[in-house]
Amino acid sequence: MGNILKAISMMLISIIGIGIVAYSISTTPPDTSINCDDQICTTGVIAQVVDGDTVKFLSDSGEEIRIRLALVNAPERTESGGDESKAFAVSQCSAGSESVFILDRGQKPSFDREIGLVFCSETSLNELLLENDHAELDPRFCGRSEFGGLDWALKYGCD
Repeated sequence: MGNILKAISMMLISIIGIGIVAYSISTTPPDTSINCDDQICTTGVIAQVVDGDTVKFLSDSGEEIRIRLALVNAPERTESGGDESKAFAVSQCSAGSESVFILDRGQKPSFDREIGLVFCSETSLNELLLENDHAELDPRFCGRSEFGGLDWALKYGCD
């Protein structure tokens, strides 16, 4: 009888231990943070939202930077959903919003625009556009972008 109780106790302890480990794994926050010590970050304000995936940024040093959001493809203003995409971007990062631009060192400038992430709050505008169905992830750039391995990029289509 004593051996049976001992065996049941050991099984219960094992089950509880496995449950604790499983719970801690499931509640670990995703890796979405960017450390500006390791990146090229520029602080400033949004000067203008051009469309759903392009903004004009005014750095604290006074430099105006046109930014194409990395990995994001929003409809053009003349296309279906273009006005809604721009309006959503404005609602998240309106002109004058304090923001951080993080250069994507894996990509070359495109049409006089730098490529990168834009944060106007705790979450990148890039991610918010995807999360709220105002843009699609452009998988052509996943392998080149240094942000292709972020959880949100993986979630929306980068491998």
